[in-house]
Amino acid sequence: MRPYKTKKQLKAGARFFLDQKINRSDLLIELPREIVKHATSALRLKKGALVSLFDGDGGEYLAKLVSVPDGEVRAEILQFLDSEADSKLRIALTQSILSNEKMNLIIQKSTELGIAEINIFRAERSSIKVETDQLEKRKHHWHKVAIAACEQSGRTKLPTIKVYPSLTHLIETAPNENAKQTGLILSPSGSANLKDLDLKPCNINIAIGPEGGFSDEEITIAKSNGFIDVKLGPRTLRAETAGISMTAIAQALWGDF
Repeated sequence: MRPYKTKKQLKAGARFFLDQKINRSDLLIELPREIVKHATSALRLKKGALVSLFDGDGGEYLAKLVSVPDGEVRAEILQFLDSEADSKLRIALTQSILSNEKMNLIIQKSTELGIAEINIFRAERSSIKVETDQLEKRKHHWHKVAIAACEQSGRTKLPTIKVYPSLTHLIETAPNENAKQTGLILSPSGSANLKDLDLKPCNINIAIGPEGGFSDEEITIAKSNGFIDVKLGPRTLRAETAGISMTAIAQALWGDF
């Protein structure tokens, strides 16, 4: 493999996520069938085409497509490229479950905006009634949505996606993690506007409720665990707009925007 270079020198025409660990000592990697199909059929890439490969742990690899006698397509690793696309501000989005279409939008856009973790839970006022095991099944689909967003946006680290039966369960099962985060819970009756907070966080958790908003009990539990109740101006945002907006504002105030 050639010497280390920065991402600015990357000349690959397409980016692909590999669901396997890539080692810097690797010379040839056999590409999964779905990547080969997309690269050769949809993108019409030929032998010798340069591509970028990443495994979700940071950094990516410049590689060249090569064919082998058995008809498979492999990638010849040329060099490692350091990542410059992931924010130093760690943002967790704690999002109440919404419809499939809205969840796809939230996961796609929050991933593009640099989210590190997405926690999905059933709120007391959620109109979507699903059991925890059903959420686990949907998580595989959401993982694919996040992968596609990383491929498009240039990110090399995948956000983690977790599911919880309730906001209370989420908060109470991770007390140590909560202590390390600046928790923000969005409420129309919040005690402060986001822009007025005197914060310099490096790790924040943004909690967004369903269409009907959080219950008083959920807000009380969150505040008792260190969350700050905040609002975003005088207008009422849709549930799918709120998390995306909060993430973008957090990046603008404390992140890399």
